Amino acid sequence: MDAQEVARATSPDGRIDVVLTEHNPGATASFVYRVYLLPRDSEPTDAEPAAELYGATRSSTAYGADLRWQDADTAVVEYLRAKSVKVGRESFEIDGRLVTLLLREGTENPDAPAGGMARD
Repeated sequence: MDAQEVARATSPDGRIDVVLTEHNPGATASFVYRVYLLPRDSEPTDAEPAAELYGATRSSTAYGADLRWQDADTAVVEYLRAKSVKVGRESFEIDGRLVTLLLREGTENPDAPAGGMARD
């Protein structure tokens, strides 16, 4: 299965999106989540991920991560735990503006549905 977009949040000024994709590598591995910072309404097809979370969870039964904006220049990815996290760098120039990506472990989302984030 190819990666599927599972969440998107637009910055307060409407210029930049933080996007989360989910890849299911198969029964013997956990979900892989990639985070992208992109100009609004862009697709992450050729973009380099800003971060990658392997086996990220939002609760004891739900995989994934939640996206939000702290302010127009700071995107936040919240998750309970991850087996591993890779971050290329913390700041990115997007559409002529410097944007910071914050990863926050330890945030539980008890309302997240069980399983992976992709819904067929």
